[in-house]
Amino acid sequence: MARSSRLRQIFCCLALALLALLPRAFVAGVPVQGIERRLAPVSATKRSRTTRKAADPAVVLDSPVLAASVTAAGFAAFAAFQAFQGQRRATLKQELLAAVEASQRGVDEAQNDRIGGLFPELEALNPTAEPLASSQLKGDWELLWTTSSAILGLGRPPFFRPVEDRPILQYLDPAGGVARNLEFTPLGPNRVDAEIMPLGPKQRTAFVSRLDDFLLFKQGATESPGGTYLPEVEGLEKTTVGVRFKVFTLFGLLPIQAPDSATGILQVTYLDENLRLSRGDRGNLFVLRKVSSEKSA
Repeated sequence: MARSSRLRQIFCCLALALLALLPRAFVAGVPVQGIERRLAPVSATKRSRTTRKAADPAVVLDSPVLAASVTAAGFAAFAAFQAFQGQRRATLKQELLAAVEASQRGVDEAQNDRIGGLFPELEALNPTAEPLASSQLKGDWELLWTTSSAILGLGRPPFFRPVEDRPILQYLDPAGGVARNLEFTPLGPNRVDAEIMPLGPKQRTAFVSRLDDFLLFKQGATESPGGTYLPEVEGLEKTTVGVRFKVFTLFGLLPIQAPDSATGILQVTYLDENLRLSRGDRGNLFVLRKVSSEKSA
């Protein structure tokens, strides 16, 4: 029995190798034309001995064993591929975080080329296929880096710009349909409250950002107009929200009702337990770190 088991294992290994190397037609049992004609005649006695030998259960390749071996090999290959992807994702994430840490949220543009190269590589390894349905998305996210000059406040007077030692936060709750942006300036906090909803393909242009010259949030900003980037992916409503801004509150004191034109689009292109990558319809990129599952400020 031990010898039979060893022989079966050997034949399984040989079969796997043959399955990988031989043409599909041969594996499927389709005869290769002309082979019988080139074989030398075989005597009836020898043919009989060959038939009896092939019928020996110790030698015959058991098809269920082969199927199980092929399945096991497939699972092993898939597991190895998943492990490779996980390791690659962890490496890219570490490199990206190191680059954004030195960028002052994007004010120092020396890191932009490096970050811009790592960004799509990490997007390609997104572990969350449906970010809007994931519980990981709900909560407060701290902005680590962006290409948006409006959010960084680079064109504003110094007292209106976000202070460096306080976070710029974005709260998202897709299930509740609400969002909030919060920044801290020397004169007090600026807050934007908004409604969000999953964005279907037919609604893309309806939510294109039209905030080009609205309030001091856009003062001095050198950005492309809304609609520069419109995601075209299957299942758009699983990754992307339409944003309708409702109230702008300046310096924690002055609420201003947003006009109907205050809209935007936000796509979540990468999401794990503590890191999010997003794209806006102006073509801006965002790297954010989760700080709380609720509103933290």
